[in-house]
Amino acid sequence: MKTRHLILNALFAAGISLTMAGCSDTWDEHYTPDGSTVNNNDVEIVDASLTQYLSEESSIASMYQLLEETGLIEQMNQREQLYTVLAVEGDTRVEETQTGEDEADSDKLYTAQSHVSDVAISPSNIKDGQRILMWNGKYLSISKTEDASGESIIKFNNATVTKTVKTNNGYVYYIDQLVEAPRSMYEMIEKLGDDYSIFREMVMARNVRTFDEFNSTIIGVDNTGNNVYDSVFVTKLPYFENEGFDITSENLTATMLIPSNEVINAAMEEARQKLADWDLEREDSVLQNWILQTMFYDKTYTKADIEGFASSEDTQDMSSVFGTQWRTTVQEIDLDNPVAMSNGTAYYVTKLKIPTNVLIFRLKDYYRYYEYLTDSEKNTYFQTVNLSYDQIRKSGNMSGLGWPQGGFPLITNYYVLSFALTDENVKSYELTFTPFKYEEDASSPSGHVTSAYNVPPGEYDLCLGFEQAKNGQLGAIDVYFNGELVKTISESETKGSKYHYDRSGQGYPEGFDVDQASKDGNSSAGKYDRDGTKIGTVTIEGTEAKPITLRFVGSGNALTNLWLYHWCLKPTKNCY
Repeated sequence: MKTRHLILNALFAAGISLTMAGCSDTWDEHYTPDGSTVNNNDVEIVDASLTQYLSEESSIASMYQLLEETGLIEQMNQREQLYTVLAVEGDTRVEETQTGEDEADSDKLYTAQSHVSDVAISPSNIKDGQRILMWNGKYLSISKTEDASGESIIKFNNATVTKTVKTNNGYVYYIDQLVEAPRSMYEMIEKLGDDYSIFREMVMARNVRTFDEFNSTIIGVDNTGNNVYDSVFVTKLPYFENEGFDITSENLTATMLIPSNEVINAAMEEARQKLADWDLEREDSVLQNWILQTMFYDKTYTKADIEGFASSEDTQDMSSVFGTQWRTTVQEIDLDNPVAMSNGTAYYVTKLKIPTNVLIFRLKDYYRYYEYLTDSEKNTYFQTVNLSYDQIRKSGNMSGLGWPQGGFPLITNYYVLSFALTDENVKSYELTFTPFKYEEDASSPSGHVTSAYNVPPGEYDLCLGFEQAKNGQLGAIDVYFNGELVKTISESETKGSKYHYDRSGQGYPEGFDVDQASKDGNSSAGKYDRDGTKIGTVTIEGTEAKPITLRFVGSGNALTNLWLYHWCLKPTKNCY
């Protein structure tokens, strides 16, 4: 049978109504002088089904072959449905970007599905900016503009319509190239090649496969009376969904950064070398988790947006959905080659640096080790004027509080290093202290080894803890960091609880959930192992890690002692 072709000129067709059978039994299309026309002003009408028309048109034979090979023609024939099909004239071979046969077939099916929709949309009903859902589950954006002569130009994503044909059960839009229908963020991650396998597996390892009882069909009952299902399973990603960020959702508007194996390995190696130079340790899992978390953002950033961050004096950081920090002036991404996703934009990372404030969560230590030091070590780390060692004061019993509930060190008591004035008539003292690490070592003659902390350059919050002196025994304390005065702690402050041990101030051990600990019945959870009260923000200059010094100068009429509990350096966001 030959297909009957009718040409309906847009100028002649004003007001004509065509009614055809469809899903809703009626199908009205109206052509008006000011309605949509397609370049040549004609909409071609054929008396044939859509699939029959596709099979008989030689100019789109390659497109028909693609739809047939992927099973879409058979599906359209089996369903009584109205369709819109986008057809490219000439060669429509799908470029195979994957190495495996299954992946290539998947690409071909995805491309074919990108060109078929269950919605029959006529040129006259198209509005600029509307979207159409295709069989691959992706929405295509439709634009409708006018050229210099006033004729309408219709585009589906990147593809421009050159001709429109109306069949008995749908529309065929001829387009000048295959439609680019980007995959979702999750689909893109799934299809990343071997060069990106580390990042891909970081995400995939967080998948949770869940039985979907609602969509599973009962096919029988086993010998215990339980239902037997033709089971359907769904993949969930609670790791992301708990942050309100569903990377499978088409409704997401996001930015993803993609690091290659080479980029990740280089960053990890650099981080390990720095830690070794600083004589510090950090679990690889912590660093890898930071890498993963810092790659996802809940906004779609353009090149101009990101360059705007980098040029700003106030804000140079992007904050990921997990709250991690990406400093645009330090990290490097390929802004000139963004990758479109159906739910956002992706960029490839070209250079990655794991920040110092990730390599170091905090440096916190205590003065109590003084009593174990050799005389030489005491002279090295504690240089005093008008101070004599008194005792290690043991107080503040912490037993019975239920620690730890997350694997944190058990704190049973507070241990305070107490100095007394050597000459009580001189109401002042000085202590220059070099923070050091103390480790027990049975092979050492002293039973321990010590070494000064080597602290990398950058900006830190300096936090300190003493013991409360309600009668003014500590007087006022001038605190110096590397020779620079940071703050004078007044006598009224040392009388109060502000600097009492580490029970107030900022921060907790990494990962400690104070709210959960309180819910678990630990009423003093808010006092547990904090950074202590912030004295001020300090900066270590230079390019190399180095020892630091704290200098305390005390004064006051009631001054008798110096009671030292802990010190802490907490990297700020600028310690990057």
